[in-house]
Amino acid sequence: MTLLVEEDRRAKQGVWLFLASLGVFFFSSMILFVVYVAMRVGHPGPDTKAFVLPQSFIVSTILLIGVSGCLHYAVLAAKSNQSKSVLILTSISMALALAFFAIQGEAMYLLMSRALVAQSANFSPYPLTFLLAMVHALHVVGGVIVLVAVIFGAINKSYDHERHWGLMFCAMYWHFLDVVWIFMMICFIVAVAIIQRAQL
Repeated sequence: MTLLVEEDRRAKQGVWLFLASLGVFFFSSMILFVVYVAMRVGHPGPDTKAFVLPQSFIVSTILLIGVSGCLHYAVLAAKSNQSKSVLILTSISMALALAFFAIQGEAMYLLMSRALVAQSANFSPYPLTFLLAMVHALHVVGGVIVLVAVIFGAINKSYDHERHWGLMFCAMYWHFLDVVWIFMMICFIVAVAIIQRAQL
């Protein structure tokens, strides 16, 4: 039991280090994105285009929060030895994650279409926005892979009040993806406001 606790403690330290390094990457990238937009629109040309975010980003945000929320309650269910609830909640999380990909795919197509149309513009934030959203989506793929493993664990009733670290790691990772995406959305909205103000 002592060995298991020590292994869990080391695993948690590794996860926090992993998430911290990813966080530095994402948050520095987003700050640079806003600075880049602000510098490029400081002297807008006559062909500077408006920046409009896909409305489906709102749905994507809700779906991400839904995945994270279901996994949070799945961890609580595991701590209460409710294996059936763990399986139900993780399965709902997977359905929401797949819906996220469907909605996000539409948004990415829209961003790419606007980027291609705006090739001749003085400045277009669409390509960089597409790139950042794509990098986040790739990390969501990693979250789905972990979620698949967790669902198999739930089917085998591997989680209880003593052993639920895999489920907890999955929940932590999805919480992290939520925070990153929300911060990303805030930065995108700030970029929209900067460009709109420059066009006045």
